[in-house]
Amino acid sequence: MKTSIFLRVTLAALAFKLSMVSGQAAPVAAKKSAVTNSVPKSVFIIPSSKQDGSDPFFPNSTRLWGGSATPKAVKQSQPTGLDCLVLKGLSGTQANRLAMINGRTMARNEQAEINTDCGRLLVHCVDITSNSAIIEVSGERRELKLRADL
Repeated sequence: MKTSIFLRVTLAALAFKLSMVSGQAAPVAAKKSAVTNSVPKSVFIIPSSKQDGSDPFFPNSTRLWGGSATPKAVKQSQPTGLDCLVLKGLSGTQANRLAMINGRTMARNEQAEINTDCGRLLVHCVDITSNSAIIEVSGERRELKLRADL
């Protein structure tokens, strides 16, 4: 019984191969190509205005209508070194006041390099009052005050 099943499968495979070689399989191939040719191709129409359509992934984009995909860069003024300095705290006695500027403690008339977001700055602490510090960077003076909520 096992031999007859094996024999039937072998004969079926052989018959299939013979049909492929003799050309009887050609109508099947023609049928496949007809099926693939009947599949419609995708057509993309670019809308001419916002009312005609928009990009579903980026609905606020104006790139399709000639606009820029990214907003135009706004020219920002470069921050000066003084804009990057912050008075964090005041301490010391009345005679010997200390000011903490961007994490660096400085005394009156002291000069130090301070790391900021704007780069490394050479800061001269001119004077320290009860709620502010007067500093000088590159010849420009400014009074740094403590925040009101401190």
